[in-house]
Amino acid sequence: MKLERISIDRKALASELLPLFKSHCRVEFSRDDDYLKSALTRAFDTFERLTEFHVFAASFVWSLPSGVAGSVEVPLQPIDDFVVTDQDGGDVSADFELVGTVGTDQMERQWLQPVAGASWPALAVVTLATGYETGADLPPGILDICFRIGAFLYENREMVSIGGVDVAPYANSLITAYWVPRA
Repeated sequence: MKLERISIDRKALASELLPLFKSHCRVEFSRDDDYLKSALTRAFDTFERLTEFHVFAASFVWSLPSGVAGSVEVPLQPIDDFVVTDQDGGDVSADFELVGTVGTDQMERQWLQPVAGASWPALAVVTLATGYETGADLPPGILDICFRIGAFLYENREMVSIGGVDVAPYANSLITAYWVPRA
């Protein structure tokens, strides 16, 4: 199975959430706005890398091998939308459903499977939309964790004795709640 990212927007969330993030950091001036957006973007990126849970809105093309049958575990979380095309390029998305819950309180693996009476085409290509388009869509727990990490990065611009997220209070324990184990 081949997975290729075709687009990602790393700027929209940080720009939209800047006023709220400035309030969180107790910053009342604008000269650090670019740095604050950068710190928040790096915090979201850290969260994504540690949990494999996508925050930034992104699109991926997932090429499935021939002979796929039944449910297939989706390699990305959370999936917002999907399009399944067959070997002729026809959209057969109506023949498939996404199974598994991703919400503010519960996260579990997701599978793509044919609906009753349907089957996978000989060659299937799936376009996956993942992440969050707006800050309002972000689960509050993820927003809180990323604000804490971003504030730590903003306050500690210079080298600290121990680098990384480990020095941000409770960061690792907060992030692990969103980690979805893979089989």
